[in-house]
Order: sequence, then structure tokens, then C-alpha cells
Amino acid sequence: MWGNEGVRRIVEALPSEVRERTASFLPLPEWLPVDDLIAWHVAVKDGPGQDDTIFKQHVHVTVDQGFGKVKRLLLSIATPHTLAPRAAALWRDEYSSGRLEARPVDKRCVTLTLSDHPFVHHPLMRSVIAEAYRYIVSLTSAKIVTAELLSKPDELTVRMRWT
Repeated sequence: MWGNEGVRRIVEALPSEVRERTASFLPLPEWLPVDDLIAWHVAVKDGPGQDDTIFKQHVHVTVDQGFGKVKRLLLSIATPHTLAPRAAALWRDEYSSGRLEARPVDKRCVTLTLSDHPFVHHPLMRSVIAEAYRYIVSLTSAKIVTAELLSKPDELTVRMRWT
């Protein structure tokens, strides 16, 4: 999103141990420590992603790169209510820790609750996950998807509504 200069600035902002593990051109391991992912998001937010609109675009690109073409095709024909029961499995495809639960609220509303994961306690990652959830639901047949972050100390709950 930001070219070589932007990537250089982000990499320089990483803690040295994270930079050593993740910023080379060598293939990355299949699983990265969650703290490394958090450090990358913080470096982006503190650098070229300071503007909220641009940072949301970064979150969208991250989701797009993680999903691949087949999952995106499946999302495009899904509805939020058919996607919700699969949320936990989708989470486990991407993360080795944490528990994600989906609960339908009504015809045009669902909540997703993440617990037992470091993202729950990190303010920036709470907003990243809320936007990622909202964006994923927007990739379904739903239109005009909004997300509301509900405040709970040991859980990250996002209520999503759509038209």
C-alpha cells in the first residue's frame, strides 16, 4: 500500500526482535506469534496508517490476503447468518488461540465474541478485529454493514447490523 519507502518506515518502527523474525525476504513460518502481528499493526498505525480511513484500508488488504480467492467466492454467496456458524472454524484457520463465538440477534444483526486471546486486551487490535469482522460481513450478500464494539473487560464483542 505504501511502496518501498513506507515499508521501510514500518519495518524500522518494529521492535528489533520482531523485525529480525518477520521483516526479511525469507519465507515466514506458518504461524507467527500474535505479539508480532500486533507490533506490525502498531507500526502501521504509528506510521503511514495514521489516518483512520487509510488504516481501515490496511485492515481490508490484510483480510483479503488472508482469505484467498476460494474463501472470497464463498463469502460472496453467503449471508451473515450462514457465515456466523462458521466463524469459529474461520478463526481457527488463522489463529491457534482464542475462542470466537457467533450469536444471531435478529434478522439483520449478529454478535461475534472473542475471548481468551491477546487482541481482547489491546485497544488498537480491538478496533482492528472489529473492522475485520465488519469487512468480512460486508463481503457477503449483506449491504451497509455497521459494527459496534461492546465494552466487556475480558471479551471483545462486536455487534454487526446490515441492510
